Amino acid sequence: MAAFAFAETPRSVKLNSGYEMPTLGLGTWTLTGETCENAVYAALKTGYRLIDTARYYGNEKEVGNAIARAITDGICKREEVFITTKLVPWTSTPDKDIDDSLQKLGVSYIDLVLLHQHGGNDDTVYKAMCRAVKAEKIRSIGISNFYTEKTVSHFIKDFDIPPAVVQNENHLFFQNNALRDWAAKQNIYIESYYPFGGRGHTKEHLQNKTVLEIAKAHGKTAAQIIVRWHIQAGFLTIPGSSNPAHIAENFDIWDFELTDSEMKKLSALDTGRRYENW
Repeated sequence: MAAFAFAETPRSVKLNSGYEMPTLGLGTWTLTGETCENAVYAALKTGYRLIDTARYYGNEKEVGNAIARAITDGICKREEVFITTKLVPWTSTPDKDIDDSLQKLGVSYIDLVLLHQHGGNDDTVYKAMCRAVKAEKIRSIGISNFYTEKTVSHFIKDFDIPPAVVQNENHLFFQNNALRDWAAKQNIYIESYYPFGGRGHTKEHLQNKTVLEIAKAHGKTAAQIIVRWHIQAGFLTIPGSSNPAHIAENFDIWDFELTDSEMKKLSALDTGRRYENW
């Protein structure tokens, strides 16, 4: 196994901001309109308490609507739901964008805001995020799509507030353990999007021979083995789906544990190859 992994399989972790963040959530990339709202509502009803969105996705309003509906229906309370959104790096109005996200989401604060990726205005956007933390509009901040110690270090050394989370493409075939291990020493968590490889690549993950053998041994699905691996390996993760059955399946990973031998077999699948290039 890699150097860093959770000693147990926690449902939440304490960020360097002092706030608790669930280790497993719902990703909403490509979900829009009623489909998005229904998926988020189904996730909250299932037991998810982390919902991930972004301004770029164009679905913050639908995410907010679903959360409001779940609160009204007694499924959860606002303080129990951890909302993540992201700011694009090319914006020239980050302060206004944060206020707009608050309005669309229908909340008085956002739990985590990420700089969505590297762009031409990174420092300006990140400084606005720091200001918003001080104004209590945001509780925690982080970055996304930064893959090296050097690029992440800039946000630790050169700003008032270090990132609490780095959200990246991570999956069985691209584990980037070196960054995860280094980040852990900085009290920063790595969060995996594309835990199944992303659209167009799920087949090679869900039909992988090693994954299927381990799934059979536990009486679980391939998806559940992969989600469980992410969390046991020390990652946070946000599998996305619009299917309520799949959403529930991805969350049903708390009643079993992968052995050290199984974790080693899954770790050995790492090829160091990402699918995206942003």
